[in-house]
Amino acid sequence: MQDLKYEEFPNQAIKTNSLVVLLHGIGADAFDLIPLAKHWSIILEKTKFYSLHAPYPYNLAPSGRQWFDLEDRDQTRILKEIDLVKPIVLTFLKKKLKDHNLNYKDLILVGFSQGTMIALNLALTIKEEIRGVLGYSGGVILTKSGKIEINSKPNVCLVHGKEDEVVPKKMMEATEIVLKDSNIDVNTHLIENLGHSINQEGLEIGQNFLVKYLLKC
Repeated sequence: MQDLKYEEFPNQAIKTNSLVVLLHGIGADAFDLIPLAKHWSIILEKTKFYSLHAPYPYNLAPSGRQWFDLEDRDQTRILKEIDLVKPIVLTFLKKKLKDHNLNYKDLILVGFSQGTMIALNLALTIKEEIRGVLGYSGGVILTKSGKIEINSKPNVCLVHGKEDEVVPKKMMEATEIVLKDSNIDVNTHLIENLGHSINQEGLEIGQNFLVKYLLKC
């Protein structure tokens, strides 16, 4: 099993009481989400941020990475590819939690677009209780019968641009319904005049979520 490459912030050793692991969108890489870590670390001084490089080269461009292929939207195929990626991500999480002497309750996953799809699937289907998932411009990929296996119930915050044409807002709305039906604590935020990206309002929503569940005395 391959080891994931990653970027981290801050680079120097700190007294860490929590971890945030960031998963980028298709065609990007770990550097894409490091600015989020730099912004949030101003308040979350004891949080270590790791931004992962997806394991596969983006197959539609000479640069960038991907978590799974999106040449078509076949749910069965995509879920199979996600199942192949999850053990790789989980191995990384276990190692870093052990390195910092932390537990799953000290961890939040943050995803953008395809990264959100990976983060939600992993956090919901593993038996370990991750503290939460902060997802931008994404949602849960369901089976063709509209289901997802749920083995744990993390806190979930979803943020989506109302004008998103890449991943339509209906994905967030469908995810909210599925999670609430399973009694999972989920908060959704639909941002006006925003496409497939993260703006200042989204940054602040994310920061409030992270502070609520990770900031400790």
